[in-house]
Amino acid sequence: MNPIRRIGIAWRALRNALRNAIADEAQREALAGVTFGSGVVIRGAERIVAGRGVFIDHRAYLNASTVNAGRGYIRIGSHVEIGPYCVLWGGGGIEIGSNVHMGAHVHVTSQQGRRVPPEQNDPSIPLPVDCAPVTIEDHVLLYSGVIVVPGVTIGHHAIVAAGSVVIDDIPPYATAAGAPARVVKRNAIA
Repeated sequence: MNPIRRIGIAWRALRNALRNAIADEAQREALAGVTFGSGVVIRGAERIVAGRGVFIDHRAYLNASTVNAGRGYIRIGSHVEIGPYCVLWGGGGIEIGSNVHMGAHVHVTSQQGRRVPPEQNDPSIPLPVDCAPVTIEDHVLLYSGVIVVPGVTIGHHAIVAAGSVVIDDIPPYATAAGAPARVVKRNAIA
């Protein structure tokens, strides 16, 4: 490759990286009072609200989403820890209470694509996306690798075991595990 072309490619790559870093920093800045790990990506910060003492660990991705006519949102209570590599898709709305802990690689989505019927062969028709709110109440522990699908409520003081897939509501004070997650224990109420 000729040296002039190589310099042009390097310049474009540097310009794009700087542009993306500035955009990412502007999104993070919109969430005053939140502590961020490195490489956190925020999209739609104008529709994300966070309380006091929120920590979003490195490489997490939060997106209020543009599906659902841009009505998506993410609301985070106080003293919440969102672990490394977590993903929150808020197209249908995500409500997270206070004192919630999410381990690494937790995925919470309030939107999901719907299967395209086999008779629909027109690629210009956009993929239909269904949206339903997700609610995670106060004092919930979501251990590493948990997946939460649209329309689910996880009750206060509940625990979801690592690697579980939550497709139905989890009642308060319950411990749930498995794929799909099932209540395996009712925790004592203090």
